[in-house]
Amino acid sequence: MRKVRIGFIPSHRVPFDDKWAAEMRARCLKVMRAIPGLEVVVPSNQLTQKGLVRDLEEARKTLALFKDKEVDGVIVGGMTFGHETSAVGVIIANLPPGTPVLHFATKGRVNPDGTRPSDSWCGQFMITSALRRREIVFDHIPTCLPEEPVFAQWVERFTRACAANQEFRGARIGQIGARPEEFESVWWDEASLQRDFNQTVVPIDLADTFMRLDAVSPTEPAVKRAVKQIHAAEQVPAEAEEAVVTLARMEVALLRLAREKNLDVLAVNCWEQVQRRYGICVCSVLSRLSDQGLPCACEVDVYGASTLLAARGAGLDQTAPHFIDWTELHPTKKNIWLAWHCGNAPISLCGDNCDACLREHSIIPIRPSWGTLEFKQKTGPVTCCRLVEYDGFFTMFIGTGEIVDTPPKVRGSYGWVKVKDIMDWEQKMVEHGIIHHGVMIHDPAAADALESFCKFNGIEVVRAE
Repeated sequence: MRKVRIGFIPSHRVPFDDKWAAEMRARCLKVMRAIPGLEVVVPSNQLTQKGLVRDLEEARKTLALFKDKEVDGVIVGGMTFGHETSAVGVIIANLPPGTPVLHFATKGRVNPDGTRPSDSWCGQFMITSALRRREIVFDHIPTCLPEEPVFAQWVERFTRACAANQEFRGARIGQIGARPEEFESVWWDEASLQRDFNQTVVPIDLADTFMRLDAVSPTEPAVKRAVKQIHAAEQVPAEAEEAVVTLARMEVALLRLAREKNLDVLAVNCWEQVQRRYGICVCSVLSRLSDQGLPCACEVDVYGASTLLAARGAGLDQTAPHFIDWTELHPTKKNIWLAWHCGNAPISLCGDNCDACLREHSIIPIRPSWGTLEFKQKTGPVTCCRLVEYDGFFTMFIGTGEIVDTPPKVRGSYGWVKVKDIMDWEQKMVEHGIIHHGVMIHDPAAADALESFCKFNGIEVVRAE
């Protein structure tokens, strides 16, 4: 599981009740420490008085702590009224620009004698206005006690958004070969990726990739290991035995290439040169690489590769995302559409009683073309998403639905996705220029996390259910 280091600022203002503030800090930490993937960085009782941040001196100590630990995001909470000058002016404003921020205020109370220990609801407006004044983007939890479900829900959402940010920003995208000549939908703008997200597209000629494949011997231990794993997980026809060895060699070549060039994701030219030269399809190779933590987009779709990174991070690296086509509406059932691609889905997504079969390509007519990994995906809730860019402005479509077990059977790797209103999806996708490729991850919680991730990165969000 991906771990995210998040700084927690328990903000307190004198003369409010510091015992109440310390109790709230402890209750918040109890919930935070149970959030999957979250490593909390918070001032200790030794660093600041009662582990709170109440003045400029304590803020400077906390800022030094956060910088030393290289936090991926910051949660600022009013334990009492809060102190915006220290929390925002000293700490948050001096962290790296773009650091994600989550704000909340704890509920207070009225004592029997009529006094109030906190007034945190009032103080939150001091903190949020300080953030707004400095043009710092932040998410906000509705005022609550730490034990209320909304608190944990938002902290988990923020943790996942920070994980997506961590995986996405600064990524190195391997462009393996040229894009298909007549696929203008997969154009991309490297300058926009560098400017907005510090991403680098690393161009690699397909001929270079083939040279690397040719240099991998069929007798290498890594190749033999991959062949054994393929046979253990997939139904392989006897006539495909030679192709399996070539597929394993391609897998080893791409893994070594990714390590050599420090690549985080691949966008691969997958037809027709590889079929003509080697008699294989790389679909099943991309499937296995995705399950090994190297996401892969087909047809040199660079923005699709970026989308894979965001989805994988939002899922805390627990579930491999699947690069898909939004392919077809169900022939008889309403609000069901086909999430499909040729045979590249991670085999970890194979459903119960599902036999993954290695087959020849169902569309490309070249023979032989062994290497599509075909199966029906497991049922359950999914998040679908897609990043696009027009005129330097990025938009992400995010949709939620559920893979259902329904006929008909389809060639390739696929799932029938049921949604609330497919025409709402279609209208929004058409209006915002969402292309024919998307990304699907078997994780419903990724949707909200991606929305927050987009907010922190200046990406417009379009949502559908």
